[in-house]
Amino acid sequence: MKKSQVRFTRFVGVAFVAVALQACALAAVGTNEAPDIYVLTAPSIDFGQNRPQVSTQIVVDAPEAPAALNSNRIVFQPSANEIRYFSGARWADRVPDMVQVLLVDAMDQGGRFQAVGPRSAGIRSDYLLQVSISRFGVESEGAEMDDVRVQINSKLVRRFSDTVIASRRFESVKESESSRTIDVVGAFDDANSEVLSAIALWAYDEIIDAERVDPAS
Repeated sequence: MKKSQVRFTRFVGVAFVAVALQACALAAVGTNEAPDIYVLTAPSIDFGQNRPQVSTQIVVDAPEAPAALNSNRIVFQPSANEIRYFSGARWADRVPDMVQVLLVDAMDQGGRFQAVGPRSAGIRSDYLLQVSISRFGVESEGAEMDDVRVQINSKLVRRFSDTVIASRRFESVKESESSRTIDVVGAFDDANSEVLSAIALWAYDEIIDAERVDPAS
């Protein structure tokens, strides 16, 4: 893929004097193109015939993420110590919010849990699923833009006793078909769907094991 085909903006902080900022904002009205907005899709999870529906209710906590990922910007990381963003393109929501909505939707549509929702839904849950997003961007090796990497750490907590019954890191790496933004987003969709599906299946299996060992807790 040709790196020159994709535009990026550096992750930098700039301070403006209030008067100058206001003047620039007025001058820019009607001249700046609105960024293209992209969304990801919730995976359709295949729980298989060996995972029947259970009476468990789960709350998916608000995901944690480092500052560079805690926005609606699409990340490009040319090296381990540098963060850039795609210019002219945004996610429809902040990455943590987007991941939470997709994970809740995927687990709920899978039909294996009695109820799945975010903490704000007020569900009286049996388990809390905590997730931390550590990688969610395009990574480069050398001069070329290469892979989309999604890495999410998960913890499953038994409510009321606040006991962590399991934890695991999930990762998926997908290569984009080209450096076109739409193809990069497609690779994000594949990687994110793979990770969220794995988290849902893992959570189900860990809950079954925990209930079998200590159903009264």
